[in-house]
Amino acid sequence: MLIIHEHGKYTDPVRWTAGMTKPGAPIWVDLLDPNDDERRCASEITGLRIPQRNDVVNLALSSRIRTDDGAMYLSIPYFADSPDNHHPAPVGIVVTGHVLMTLRFEDSPAFKLASDSCQEHRWESSADVLATLIEAIVNLAAKRMEDVSADLKKLSDRIFTAQRIGTPALRNCMLEVGRLEGEQARNRSSMLGVQRIVSFVRAKKPEWMSDDVEVRLRVVEHDLRTLDEFDDQLTNKLQFLLDASLGFISTDQNHVMKVLTVTSVATIPPVILAGVWGMNFKKMPELDWTFGYPMALGAIAVSILLPVLFFKWRGWLEGD
Repeated sequence: MLIIHEHGKYTDPVRWTAGMTKPGAPIWVDLLDPNDDERRCASEITGLRIPQRNDVVNLALSSRIRTDDGAMYLSIPYFADSPDNHHPAPVGIVVTGHVLMTLRFEDSPAFKLASDSCQEHRWESSADVLATLIEAIVNLAAKRMEDVSADLKKLSDRIFTAQRIGTPALRNCMLEVGRLEGEQARNRSSMLGVQRIVSFVRAKKPEWMSDDVEVRLRVVEHDLRTLDEFDDQLTNKLQFLLDASLGFISTDQNHVMKVLTVTSVATIPPVILAGVWGMNFKKMPELDWTFGYPMALGAIAVSILLPVLFFKWRGWLEGD
């Protein structure tokens, strides 16, 4: 898909198809998993070479962000700005003094948000479009982190409750921790790439970038530092909830072992008594007693009850 925004227009972007007239003054050329015809058209419009997906992913770290012939080549190797997208895809960005070209391979809410903003804000330059796109990415990342924080609050209320939680429920809580950690990890990888881009663009600050755009990028860089601190808090909270779930599972298992231990100890005396009265000796006075059998049953019952009462008195059965 090839989406073209023209310079100085409030109208909706144009989705290019084969046979259409090429726009005269594009300001943003957005490629979404393009085919060969769309690549050829974008190359003719911008005068730039359109890389393949492997070219963006396999770039060396030093080449992912660079300048060449007045153009800034930027890339985010792992970009995922949607909770439903579990497979981060690379994003390539090339910005010159006249046009912004983006290359992506997955649908993105941030790109749609930036595209929709053209109806309210007339872009003055390609740097203005770049700032708008980065702001949209950061704003949605902040929203996703807030959603993760809200989910962690709910998960914390589920784990730390006065009612005793069984191991299956705690296992589900651990699975939820894993899901949230995966979502936050994808968000973290995206923000790392954006942070490197913002720092690089601010450090270079080409002549065609206005002071207003530089101020916006400075605010974005401050927001990214704040989100980085927020990410540390969420990571610590995730680790805490994971440790708490494991601790409660261990406690639950200890309760089970305690009950089994009490049961085994309480059954030792009756086994001994039954073994004694089950011996086949000829002279056992209890065999001739009228109430010998009820007495034996009562002694066995008392031998079970006494250890249980002793454990209860010591408080070893609390919580079971």
